[in-house]
Amino acid sequence: MADDLSDVYAELRRLQERVRVLETANPLEASSITNGRVRFIGGLLRIDSGGRVEIVGTLQIDGTTTVTGTFTVTGNFKVTGPWRLEGPGDITGNVDVTGTIRVLAGGKIQVGNMVIDPNDGGRVTFPNGAVVQADENGGIQMRQGANKVFVGPGMVSMQHGARTFSITASAHLISGLDTIPSNFASGAPAGCIWSDGNEIFRVVP
Repeated sequence: MADDLSDVYAELRRLQERVRVLETANPLEASSITNGRVRFIGGLLRIDSGGRVEIVGTLQIDGTTTVTGTFTVTGNFKVTGPWRLEGPGDITGNVDVTGTIRVLAGGKIQVGNMVIDPNDGGRVTFPNGAVVQADENGGIQMRQGANKVFVGPGMVSMQHGARTFSITASAHLISGLDTIPSNFASGAPAGCIWSDGNEIFRVVP
């Protein structure tokens, strides 16, 4: 206790200085918590001006996390449970998938200039314009321009322009054959199939 009035004033000035220091101090600028807990209820924790958050241990988030900007992970990245990616993206490096990849209706897979399209029963379009496509009759067809090969449950056929050759369980069918007069086909009767050893013809009168 002060002995005189002048000592009381000195003590008050010291108290004022201590209060000023407390009011202007930044106690979290360099602080440490050991075996403690910090809880923010309805508030905001913001790190800006080039600052960073460093966690040595485990980060557990219960709820929704929104990242605006670049999200970089160095090391293993594991997601347990359903996930969804929306928007365009790039994958650089090898990817191993141990499971089933499903492309839902309306989706496409593009590898370079080759496109795998699930529409119309399924179709693969190659960079040169060739197409392998499911056929509406239950088979499959390969097409390059007007040329086509068809493999179905009841018939196999090849087509080049107007020329076709088909095989069924009961017949061989040929259309678009070149014709040759009978007198140039060793006198073979009209309607026959005749060959000169290199090409086959339909004999006409």
